[in-house]
Amino acid sequence: MKVLILGVCLALLSVFTAVDVSAQPPPCKKVWVDGHYNKHGKWIPAHWKRLHWIPGHHNRHGEWIPGHCG
Repeated sequence: MKVLILGVCLALLSVFTAVDVSAQPPPCKKVWVDGHYNKHGKWIPAHWKRLHWIPGHHNRHGEWIPGHCG
């Protein structure tokens, strides 16, 4: 009985240590955006923009888009 419990514990230990739980998205960088007019005609001066992680999703055409910085 002790051997069985020890075997089950070792099996569970090996399974849980083999699973990679570090599914963090990669860090997104900042990009420089030149000055421009927005859709309402207002001038937006040049600035740094921090990109954010966008998880994978389907676009409007039903195509799968993997996760990316945007």
